[in-house]
Amino acid sequence: MIRTRLNQTNALMDIKHRLESEGATVYFLQNFTKKTDLEVNDLRNDMTRTRLNQTNEMEDYKEQLEHEKSKVFALKNLTQRLNQRLNDLNVQFRYTSLSLLDLHTMTEQLSGSLLQRLEERISNVRDHIIANVSTRIGFTASVTSPSNTWNSGTLVFPKVIKNVGNGYYPSDGVFTAPMAGVYVFFVNVKSYDTLVIYVDMVFNGTSKVRTMAETSLNDHDDAGPNLAVLSLKTEDRVWIKHNAGAGYYTFSDGPVTTFSRFLILGVVSL
Repeated sequence: MIRTRLNQTNALMDIKHRLESEGATVYFLQNFTKKTDLEVNDLRNDMTRTRLNQTNEMEDYKEQLEHEKSKVFALKNLTQRLNQRLNDLNVQFRYTSLSLLDLHTMTEQLSGSLLQRLEERISNVRDHIIANVSTRIGFTASVTSPSNTWNSGTLVFPKVIKNVGNGYYPSDGVFTAPMAGVYVFFVNVKSYDTLVIYVDMVFNGTSKVRTMAETSLNDHDDAGPNLAVLSLKTEDRVWIKHNAGAGYYTFSDGPVTTFSRFLILGVVSL
């Protein structure tokens, strides 16, 4: 009986030890499970954070990608516009090149024409200057003897002292311009004793200037000079014509009643 209880007690002790051992194991397992659960939760949290970060990064990448796509699209449009502008500039350059070529051609033609005309004008002026230098026109003529009766018509100066260019005709007393230009005419008439004399310088039939020599009982043999500058064309005529009074005087060894003319400027015709 005692042995049986002892055996039962031993058996119960074994069971107790096993239960204690299994309780320790259960406790260990519970702790391990808790620890494992914590680690699993940590892993889950890490995975959640990782996924969230990945999602955020993906969104950032997506935004960057959209931004880059916008930049690429803008660059593409800019490239197209630049290419179009370049094409337009090429066309304008071709037109400008053609225009410059035409302008160069026209400039050469115009320069050649202007140069030719300028050379012709220079040649004409040079020829005219040479002609003026080589052509001298002038004369001085006088009456040959005094007269107390002359009172009408043209006063003829038959005595030619100098007649360069042969424009003066002593037969009729008329000067005919051999070339166009500006001429100076001078006339001097000396009265005969106490007589009074008026004469006109006539240009193509029109009186231009007048000279007179008036006398008195105490004053006689007066002289009446006058001068005129006239523009003449070729074949224009100038002479001295009676206006009023009568007579004129001169000396055989020193003419006093005279008619003179000289060219001061030939007219350039271009």
